[in-house]
Parts: sequence; structure tokens; C-alpha cells
Amino acid sequence: MEKPSAPPLARRAATATALAVVALLASGCGDSKSPTPAPTPAPGPAPGPTPAPGPMECSAALKRGHCGACEWTGASIACTACTGDYKLDKDPSSPDLFCTYNCSEFVPAQTPGRPANAQSHNGIEWPAVCFPDSVSRFLTIGDWGGVCGWGDQNKCLEGVVPPVCAPGTEGEPGKPCPMPNRPGNTYIHEIEGRAQSLVSNRMLARAKELKKANTPSRFIVNVGDNFYPGGIDAHCGKPDGSVNSTQFAQIWKAMYPEELTEEMEWWSVLGNHDYGGVCYIKGWDQQIFYTYHQDKWLLPAQYWKRTVQYANFKADFFFIDGNLYDTHGDDNHNICSKIHNPGVHCELSFYPGTGGDCAPTGPHGPDECNSWFEALWQSNYDWLHEEVPKSDADWQILVSHYPAQFDIGVAGKSHITWSEWLTPMGIDLYISGHTHAQKVYYGDMGPGLNMRDTAWVITGGGGGVTSEQLPTADGNDDSYGFMEVEISLHELKITAYSHGGAEGKVIIRNQTTVKPVPRQSRSELVAAGLLKPVLAQATEDAFEANLVV
Repeated sequence: MEKPSAPPLARRAATATALAVVALLASGCGDSKSPTPAPTPAPGPAPGPTPAPGPMECSAALKRGHCGACEWTGASIACTACTGDYKLDKDPSSPDLFCTYNCSEFVPAQTPGRPANAQSHNGIEWPAVCFPDSVSRFLTIGDWGGVCGWGDQNKCLEGVVPPVCAPGTEGEPGKPCPMPNRPGNTYIHEIEGRAQSLVSNRMLARAKELKKANTPSRFIVNVGDNFYPGGIDAHCGKPDGSVNSTQFAQIWKAMYPEELTEEMEWWSVLGNHDYGGVCYIKGWDQQIFYTYHQDKWLLPAQYWKRTVQYANFKADFFFIDGNLYDTHGDDNHNICSKIHNPGVHCELSFYPGTGGDCAPTGPHGPDECNSWFEALWQSNYDWLHEEVPKSDADWQILVSHYPAQFDIGVAGKSHITWSEWLTPMGIDLYISGHTHAQKVYYGDMGPGLNMRDTAWVITGGGGGVTSEQLPTADGNDDSYGFMEVEISLHELKITAYSHGGAEGKVIIRNQTTVKPVPRQSRSELVAAGLLKPVLAQATEDAFEANLVV
């Protein structure tokens, strides 16, 4: 027979007693200070109905991928129309590839002819280029062109180790050495007679590796100080003789063979040593002229820009001349020095010409050197403030010889504090050299180094001059090397490669992933004092603010 159940009141009492015992045990023998259990949260709203297939707002990722209209398929959001010149692929291998650009239909503009003088093309937009990559790569290098001798002896001789190599170092016959430039003359024997070669060898090996994997590096960004000790060994203002320069042949082409100069362009700027280092009268203009004699050296002007179209995104590169920074102070670091134009290291006996006059471009004498560079920067500054805000590219990359912690310009006229300028302007990456080291900065990395959301690098360890810090024989250092930038729709990946040490090893020092920086609106840039509004002419229906500097 089934046992009769307890009456309802008895069951409720038993249940309450049991719960009290459990609570007592859980509370540590009934301590009155134990917390009261939190109440059970109220149930949330029931999930909404699944939307019916039809038009839907594009996600941020699809908008960045150039989708102009989207729909809900019942399972996911799909792109149905693309913006601009991008064409729709309804069944892409990746959501990033709904909208793509067909490089086979790209028609490049005609390459400009050689300018009347080296400044005629300042501010030029070099013809755009198209690469059919959704993930692409380029390399960076700076401060790379070594020396074989001083004065008119700066020529490499076959089978001869240059006599100018740093004391106690091991140079290579017929190849340049880094210019010795370390206080105390302390050098690493195995590395610092051949640092340029070590970096070049690692670059070439990496270029071959990428090519074999069918993911080639497309070009090289060159941040200046291309030829030590003082640029091309000619006087400024001379007729174009660049094609006969032994430095281009020996220091560039011979040192960066095969893929490095036969397949990749070098997109370049001038550094202070390209003007002369301690003077301005060396052959900086010959580096510009050389652009028009072959198709891999690209330095068409002192400042210029280029657009790169990729399979599903676009990048704008802005190349600037910041050498105003080195026109004051110590005569041994001042390209406007009155004792060096001409003078020691810039002797007319070695580089005959018209003394301190660089006609037809200028400067025309040491007394006007500062104002000439101020005017050069002012025009560069005005151009930047016109070109950067109107860029419609997915990435904006700025290239300068000088690191971003070096502010530049004339107060009240053309001054830029990069930490206040780069992120609001939407600059995603700033590439520089000058400091002879390899560094990557992203975010707050200490006083003077924080460019907010903009990443910036120093790639000044190319080996043309001895580094700031002692390298190590095994290559585990940031003294010499190069960088690789992988660029795609949603991110940049920066990989810093060491020189590899005496054994030429593959050494990755660090890797950094960079996200896009949204540019502030024009009204926000005006409010921040980065642009000045000028009332433009009335359009058909309203006045517009035409923003200039």
C-alpha cells in the first residue's frame, strides 16, 4: 500500500525548515553579517522576430569595404551595390571582397617629364599605381648609403676595403662602410664595417621569400639620408649629371641588387645629409633629376604624393621635406651654417660651383638659407593642409625624414606639433628615419612619443652611418635593420627585422598591428585650430566653408 502523504501545511513547514538549515550551513553557522543573497533578476525581453529578407543598413565593416547598399538574406547581411569604381562580386570568398577593383582595367596617367629645375614639380601627384592585392606588402629603409672615401675620393675600388671604415671593424672589399659617427669610437668588429650589406642581404632574402610565396613586396619606402657623408658629390645648381653618378651605381644599385632595385621602386624623400649634412650646397637636386632617367628611383620633387589602388582598398602616401628642422644651431648639425657653405666637408675644391649659390633653385647664399627653407616648408605645409583633408583613401601614410617627436615650422605661420596633428587629420602611419635605430611606436609609450591613435616608426638603421646604440654580434638589437608593412582593408601589420648579426640570421624584433584612424570632420579641424575657414563662393543652394591654411 502507498504510504499516505503529509498534509499540505506540514509539507510547507518541513520545506521551510530544510531551507533554513541549508542557509545556516552556507552562511558560516549563522553569522548575522553574512550578505543577503541577491534577488533573482527579472527576465529580459524576448528575442525579437528574425527580420524578413530585404534592404538593411550596411555594417561598418561592409561600408569600409565600399558597399553602398546591403540586404538581409535571412541568414546574413550581404552587399548589393558598391561605391565608386568598385565592382560587386555576389559570391565573394570573404565579406571583405564584395567590392573589388579590377587592376586590369586601370590606365595609369602619363609620367611627367623632367622638370625645368629641381623644384618645378614640388607638390606633384605622381601617377597612381594599381596592385591586384587584397593583402599587400612594402618595405621601409632609411639612412642607408655608406661611404668609400672622403671628398673626391668617395669611390669604391674593386678589391679594396675602404680606408674610412670605423676603427677596428671589418669592411668588405669594393663595398661602402657606414660613416663612423659614434662618440668614443667604440664599434662592434663583426658588424659595423658592413652594416649596409647585412641589412641589404636580409632585405633581399625577405623579398625573395615573399616573391616565392606569391605575395611580393611591391615597393620600398625610403626615408632619406640616402648618401653619406653629404649627399651626391656635386655642387647644387649644376646641370643634370645624375645618370653618371658613381654613387647611384655603387652605393644604391650594386648594394641592393635583383628584386630590390630591378623590380621594386624606391619612393623617397631627402634627409639633411642629402643637402650636405653641414651645408646645403651638395647635389640634392641630382637625386631629383635621377628620377627621370630610370624607373625604380622615385624622388620627383622635394614633396609629393602618390595614390595606390589595391583590390579592395586605396592608400594615399604623402612625402614631405622637413629639413627646416636642421637649419639652426650647432654648425656641425646645421645645413645653413655660414662656415660650411662652402667650407670644411663642403669644399669647392672637391665640389666646384658657385659658392653658396644654388641657382636656379636656391638658396642663393647662407644669409638667406633659413628663409629659403622656411618658404619651402611653408609651401609644403599649405600643400599638406590642402591634400590630406580631401583624401578619400582608406589609408593615409605620411613619410618624412624626421621622427614625429620633432615638431617643425614657424610659430603662428607653419608650425606643426605632430602629436596634436596626426590623429585628427586621420594619418594612420608616419614613417621616418634620421635617428639611427629601428623603433615602432603605437599609443602612449612615454613623454614625447605618444601620437595618440597614429602609429609611427623610425627606420633609420639602414647602415649608411653607425647606429645610435651599439649593435650586438648576434643581431638581437634594434640598431640596424628594415621594416615590412603588410597592408589590407582593416589593418596594417608592421614587422621589424634586425640586420641578422654576423651570421645573417632571420631575426624579427617586434610586430605591431595598427587599426585605421578616422579623420575628424572639417568643422572639428577648424574648431581645433588645425584648419582655417574661409567663406567660399556661393554654390547653387548655399555657401560652403572652403578650408585652407
